[in-house]
Amino acid sequence: MSLGPGDPGWESHTLFEEYSASGKLSTYSKRVGHSPTRASRMRCGIVKVNCYLNGEADRSRAAVVKLPEECDTLGEVIPKIHKRLDLDKRIAYAAELFLPDGKKITTYKMLVDAAENDHAVIVSCGEAFDPTTVPYDLLESYLHGGGRRALSKVTKELKSKQKSAAHEKADTVRESGHGVYPNSAAVVTARSTTVESNRELAAQMRHEYMEQLMFRAEQQKLLTSTVQNNTAMRKAEHAASKQRRKEMDQERMADIADENEKERARFLEKKESLQAKIKARHNNIHSAYKNRHQGQFEQLKGDFKADAKFEHSSNLVGGMTTSGPAKLGGQRGRDGAGATVSGTTNFASHVM
Repeated sequence: MSLGPGDPGWESHTLFEEYSASGKLSTYSKRVGHSPTRASRMRCGIVKVNCYLNGEADRSRAAVVKLPEECDTLGEVIPKIHKRLDLDKRIAYAAELFLPDGKKITTYKMLVDAAENDHAVIVSCGEAFDPTTVPYDLLESYLHGGGRRALSKVTKELKSKQKSAAHEKADTVRESGHGVYPNSAAVVTARSTTVESNRELAAQMRHEYMEQLMFRAEQQKLLTSTVQNNTAMRKAEHAASKQRRKEMDQERMADIADENEKERARFLEKKESLQAKIKARHNNIHSAYKNRHQGQFEQLKGDFKADAKFEHSSNLVGGMTTSGPAKLGGQRGRDGAGATVSGTTNFASHVM
């Protein structure tokens, strides 16, 4: 409970004293620290294991496996490592865990200790541990205790080794006479040796260059001959295909001409048969009509013949002559229309 303006001691207290844990007015405050939650416990107690696959530690990245707090045995950890490394695609199964020096992890406590010290964990699928693929930095970091301090120790040792090696090399060079006298025997010998080695290297480079030129020329020649052969083969295949296509077109045109000729022959045959049927039907109709009107036809034919033979005369009965068209009475009586004859008509012959 915080103080108000009317409480005793309000004038002399400060905001820091009110909310500080060791202040004078801390007895009046009921504020307590944050209670732990599951997320905070997981962040504090989570175990992160850096896993490498056996045989691929020198050419692959580490897979960080986060182990929840409910895991407390290797039997529960190995399936999670198997899933994180996605070993199903490799048709493999995580079986054993090793430290970088080849020591096998047999308990969950060893695994937790390795994770706390940032040691690499090598995952084996049943095969033997391969020490040749473990990187030198991982091994040295493990041997020096792990963590950032181990890395700094390894770096310092590496620098000291490089420095001592450089000193030893410098001492060796000085002992042979380099750097002591300007034209010492060692300097002259080294210079001549360098010149000879440079000459040999230049001769070797020229020889290799000429060999490469000859090899490239041979390859170019081979490529040219191959291209020419392929071109000739393609031309021959194209000509053969063109000839086959031409023959097929000729056969097809001949077949089409034969079909057209057969179709024309069938058409003419059908036309002739149709004309024969039409002529036969016309003859039947004509013969039927002729048979039906045979008597009338013969009579009309006789009358027309008589009219054609009729002689025109100027002597008529009573000495009368007529000129111009005249109608035959007898013919009019037969067909009801009469016949018109031009010229002079002899009525006497019809009267007689």
